[in-house]
Amino acid sequence: MQAESKKNFPVPPFARLTLWLFLSLLVFYVIVTRGHFWSTDEVAVYQQTRSLWEHGDLFTPPLPNTLPGRGGRYYAVYGAGQSLLALPLYGLGKATRLCLEGMGAQSWIETIAGRVIEDSPDRRWGGDVEIFFVNLFNAITVAALASVFFAFSLRLGATPKWALAATLILALTSHLAGFGAGFFQHGAESLFVLCSLYFLFCDSRSPNRRDRLLGGIAAGVMLLVRINTGVLLPALTIYLFWNSWKRFPGARRPRRLAAALKQCLPFLISVAAGILLVAAINDWKFGEFSIRGAYARTIPFNTPLLVGLYGNLFSVGQSILLFSPILALAPFYFQPFARRYRAEAAVILAMAVSSLLLDSKIYLWHGQWCFGPRYLVHIVPLLLLPLAAWLQEISFPARVAVVPFVLAGLLVEVLHVAVNVSYVYYHEGYLGFTPPYGYLFLPESSQLAAHWRALWAWDYRVDMWLVNVARQFGPGRVVAVGALLLGLLSWCVRQLVYHLRRSEAAWAAGAAPAFASVARGGAMAMGVVWLMTLAWLIVDRL
Repeated sequence: MQAESKKNFPVPPFARLTLWLFLSLLVFYVIVTRGHFWSTDEVAVYQQTRSLWEHGDLFTPPLPNTLPGRGGRYYAVYGAGQSLLALPLYGLGKATRLCLEGMGAQSWIETIAGRVIEDSPDRRWGGDVEIFFVNLFNAITVAALASVFFAFSLRLGATPKWALAATLILALTSHLAGFGAGFFQHGAESLFVLCSLYFLFCDSRSPNRRDRLLGGIAAGVMLLVRINTGVLLPALTIYLFWNSWKRFPGARRPRRLAAALKQCLPFLISVAAGILLVAAINDWKFGEFSIRGAYARTIPFNTPLLVGLYGNLFSVGQSILLFSPILALAPFYFQPFARRYRAEAAVILAMAVSSLLLDSKIYLWHGQWCFGPRYLVHIVPLLLLPLAAWLQEISFPARVAVVPFVLAGLLVEVLHVAVNVSYVYYHEGYLGFTPPYGYLFLPESSQLAAHWRALWAWDYRVDMWLVNVARQFGPGRVVAVGALLLGLLSWCVRQLVYHLRRSEAAWAAGAAPAFASVARGGAMAMGVVWLMTLAWLIVDRL
């Protein structure tokens, strides 16, 4: 059977299927992108990218969420990981603008950049080609995350069809979906959290130093993106140590302990490097060699735990179950998964509980000026990992019962993507709401209700790139751009369906995808692109 499988499928189509899944979702997220920023968080992170490219430094203009640091200059309070990773997109945006300027295509520059949105020239939310391209960063990271989730689902025993179904539920109907249209850090944070666990899972099934190293690198990068993910490190480390410990059942305890720790070294060294780099960047910016940074040390943990837990789990304006309705089925799909994969279920639950407790205690537990519980976005893919195998095993009537949860999630994400949160904030008077943030607990004032009213009104609060192109240039321009993107999406989806059929046939014939080949290939491609960008930047400065 195996020989026949290799003959019929000399190149297993799973990697190609994953690639076309990534490209399909990437094009989709480009279609629904906002094309500009709306949050000061996004602007501050972008200004770090711009400063790195233009000045070789991290200083920014005085902005909200920046603080004075070395030399009296202002620096963003956020980690530099996403700013570093977005450098290729900034360079691509700048090259595109220069090319279009050389061609005299000013109207196409305005089509891509959109109208200027700014308080002052150095406090710009939109109107630059560079901003448009950098804002596509999460279109890439969320599409990449979905691809890793798909590969993970395959390795957990789901067939390609049901792994794809679960991935589309994650990518289109969970709270993660809306973050593909903006530049918040939660898409990248979620990607590297999932990658770290995925590589460690691959190592648990086929021990490999390279996978442990990649798991550690992913964990180190997740710390660079958002240091709060450090709360996940104990669970990941214990999971790796447990799997390493089991590999030496006959050894005496001291020798067994030493052997297990030796196996953990690639992961631990990479994580330590990430921690040191975070501290070094904080020292660079604020003269403080610390992983907490100048901003984090001022954050009190003074929210009553029950208030934060209730808000994140059950409130009408913040509940993770309302913003990702499919998670309401977790008690059903997690039970068979926990019986089959006890260690994996334990580490996922430990990571979810750690994040929930941390983010329910900080004083801004809700993370507002965003749509829903953004601090919990990174646990959504983790909690949905058992979904594919469960969908594969349940009866047809049970699958039909899942449909309302999927449709509800899709509606929530339409509200997330189509409507500008900032415009809703001002329109609804959230800034002066009494009591502060009370709208999170009142159904008629919640973001879901407010965004529904905005969508129904179809006024300025509906804020998407293609919608704004139509407003600025008329239907002709948006038809031309939209037709190109929809044609590209149609082609990607056709390829996706074709390789899905081949993958289903290969699966039935006994072929199995490599443990981590897709994720390794993606990591290598991203590394090559980033290194080429860095080399280009260095040569340009010389």
